[in-house]
Amino acid sequence: MTTPVTSAAERLAPLRGLVDTVLRDFPDLAWVGPSGVLEVPVTVGRVSVLRLELTDQFLHLQSIGLETADGSDASAGATVTASSWYGSYRETFTPGALFDWDRPGGTRVHTEKDANGWVEVRFAKPVALTTVRLRNVANETAARASTLRVTARTRFRSHVLFDGQARHRQLRRTAAGLPLGGADTDLVALRDAVVDCARGAYPKALKRLDGVDPELVKAFRALVNEELLPPRELLWTIHGAHRSFRFWSDEEKVTYVRFASEVVEALRELTPHVCLGFGSVLSVVRDKALIPHDDDLDLIIGFEPHEAATLADGLETVSAFLRERGFDVRGTWSAHRQVGRTARSKHVDVFVGLFEGDAISWYPGTRGGLDRSTMYPTAVAELLGVECRVPARAEVYLERLYGPGWVSPDPNFAHRWDRSSYADLAASATPAGAPTAGT
Repeated sequence: MTTPVTSAAERLAPLRGLVDTVLRDFPDLAWVGPSGVLEVPVTVGRVSVLRLELTDQFLHLQSIGLETADGSDASAGATVTASSWYGSYRETFTPGALFDWDRPGGTRVHTEKDANGWVEVRFAKPVALTTVRLRNVANETAARASTLRVTARTRFRSHVLFDGQARHRQLRRTAAGLPLGGADTDLVALRDAVVDCARGAYPKALKRLDGVDPELVKAFRALVNEELLPPRELLWTIHGAHRSFRFWSDEEKVTYVRFASEVVEALRELTPHVCLGFGSVLSVVRDKALIPHDDDLDLIIGFEPHEAATLADGLETVSAFLRERGFDVRGTWSAHRQVGRTARSKHVDVFVGLFEGDAISWYPGTRGGLDRSTMYPTAVAELLGVECRVPARAEVYLERLYGPGWVSPDPNFAHRWDRSSYADLAASATPAGAPTAGT
């Protein structure tokens, strides 16, 4: 008798019930997504002080909404203090903007990463609050708020209105009681990854996937992308949970493409061998738009041997050049750097490649898999109405990088990650960086 083969989706069936439980019984945990909203009921009497606390973390949010039993404006005359202020946030802070719930305008409160960070709202007189609403920041750092604790002080005592850590413990207990149909270590790892996703611990969830059956990982990715992550404006790609282009506004997309083109044009003062690379070329050639399941753009720059003997030399040249021109450059990867307009802005990844005769390549592409005539001189093509530089023979570039299947989107595509083939070029012990672009 032949034993039926269980598909990855069938093996993950118990976890579908866990996701349903999270959505039904723990909707408050979704506030850890970009611009997520946490609604906290208040049933403790008249409140004199509202306090938000985080341990060993930056505390930031866009806005606070206050509802009262009699419809009065609780924010009138209220004062806001914090354990600390990050950067210039103290100088630019105005209570009116923080309490303007209907018109969120970016991060209003931002502390340092304090051991015990807090923000307090002290009311002019005790108020009969019925609901406190908190709107998280509009980017992926929203996950920092996962352990938020909200308390209210009345005349006689302090009351805990919401405790993120306590909610996480409740969820873990619920998940631990889930029947998994035997000692399936992969399923246990994925169950814990679902819990981590629910509470915003995405890097930890990604780490749990190490060594798990690749087919199960694909099924897990499909599972969390169906219902759990979209309300948070996040998508799980091969690199974990990110606010993918699917959730960006048209204005955000155009602004970002313009910035990428600006970095390319700046680097052309160094060398003409610079253009969009990896999935960014797919965006131009195939999709005519930013790839919905991607979340950043990649640039590639090539140096002759006399310009850079190693990748480390090329990266140092790029970093120094861009910093002199006011760009923020960060990272210590051995193949790329992240470049933003400021430290807090969205970055692009700039990858360095070295000519070896007529051959050139960028990690994690195949060493020596490209040549001068394929890449240069660069061509110009439009992306969202912005002129962008791409490889001279862009379709040939894409076929050599992704194979003939490049014409069809594949959210599960992954490069080979063969670091050893680049070891003699890296001149660094730091693991080579990898682009976040899929196909």
